[in-house]
Amino acid sequence: MQTLTIKLVFLIGGILLLVSCSKDDDSQAIPMEFTELQYQKDYELLPGDTLNISPSLSNVAEDVNYLWTLNGIDIGSTQNLSYTAQEPGTFSLEFKAMAYNHSLIRTYRVSVIDPYDLYSRPKTQSSSEFISEIIEYKPAPGQYINKNFGSTEAAESIIGGKTNILSLGAWGGYVEFSFDHTIENREEDKDFVIYGNAMNGHSEPGIVQVSFDENGNGLPDDTWYELAGSAHQEEETLLDYEVTYNNPGTHANVPWTDNRETQDSILVNSFNTQNYYPLFIQEEKAVSFNGTRVYPVINQEGFVSVDALEWGYVDNFDENYDTYGGNAMEIDWAVDDQMNAVKLRGIDFVRVYTGALGNAGWLGEISTEIKGASDLSMVE
Repeated sequence: MQTLTIKLVFLIGGILLLVSCSKDDDSQAIPMEFTELQYQKDYELLPGDTLNISPSLSNVAEDVNYLWTLNGIDIGSTQNLSYTAQEPGTFSLEFKAMAYNHSLIRTYRVSVIDPYDLYSRPKTQSSSEFISEIIEYKPAPGQYINKNFGSTEAAESIIGGKTNILSLGAWGGYVEFSFDHTIENREEDKDFVIYGNAMNGHSEPGIVQVSFDENGNGLPDDTWYELAGSAHQEEETLLDYEVTYNNPGTHANVPWTDNRETQDSILVNSFNTQNYYPLFIQEEKAVSFNGTRVYPVINQEGFVSVDALEWGYVDNFDENYDTYGGNAMEIDWAVDDQMNAVKLRGIDFVRVYTGALGNAGWLGEISTEIKGASDLSMVE
């Protein structure tokens, strides 16, 4: 009887073990699956857009690991992907869910589109080589401001030609403009020219910034890049400079302070007896500008003169000034705010601002003047 009991115990135990193993085998035999068999395989993005993909799985194993790769490079290790597109191009995106005895793979194609292909404006037969629109004119104080060369009318006068003159006033004063097409970045060629009234011994260097309409809305609300000329690398050059000018309310010296705790004034003279502070801008009492300050040599002895900087500035009598009748600019000089080179295929907006701050004796303040601009691809 005891022997029979022992046999029954072993028999029941064996049956229970068999049932248990059968259940484990059944559980392991059910593979992971994608819940949705139909899925979006192609995505189109712009640089800076974020791609979010959340594959839905069933029968997920406890030991599952996830891996996302973009052109073979690991970019994620979770089930859900959040990836910000960077460089334009077409990429192969792969998702893997991997368990001990089973894995799933799903592939996608991601196209990151260059905004230039979408929003650049090609030249047409009716395109003009000259400025087509003044977007904003905000001069700093100066002897020609609020009269002849320093008014909103003067700003409009440089559209479509290169004979009229616009003064930008002292350091920081600027004008923004555009053409009726995108200015292409030509390899190993200058791209556009800005005309000024510089002469040998009389340079008033202006700094150029450029922007491409990356969002295609026709507004200059995209990133601006500075064209770094020869003086941008000089030790004395200030890359994070700021000046605030105060309205004196009459024909009087215009006081200014900068972010280096310096105080001085834009000096008035007897030839121009109006208020030098721009009375047509929104800032009625004080206006601030920021940017880069360069230091041309001002020769005060005898006949006052201002030496030209080597290259890369407007209203600057460099060695190629006579060749172009102005200053030829290269889009490849563009840098970001950390002075890193930036590659632009073309530009839609141009900003020019006075880059030097100083009084040149009887000549008055250093103030960049421009007469217009041209697309060099339409001139040469």
